[in-house]
Amino acid sequence: MSDQPYNYTFFDGAAERPKFEDFALKAPLVTSRAADFALEDLDGGGTVNLKDLWKNGDTVIVEFGSFT
Repeated sequence: MSDQPYNYTFFDGAAERPKFEDFALKAPLVTSRAADFALEDLDGGGTVNLKDLWKNGDTVIVEFGSFT
């Protein structure tokens, strides 16, 4: 964990650019298939694997990020 606060007092775009470019170059494409992982089943409790939802033909939207 970083000892820096989550939000910046001042955002230094030049200093952050290398991290952003690295992320942008390595991030999966919008049409890429996500790796399989366990998810919490909000409908029935327990867990379900992402691959099982695909097998059933269910539409799955996975979002990573935050709205701040």
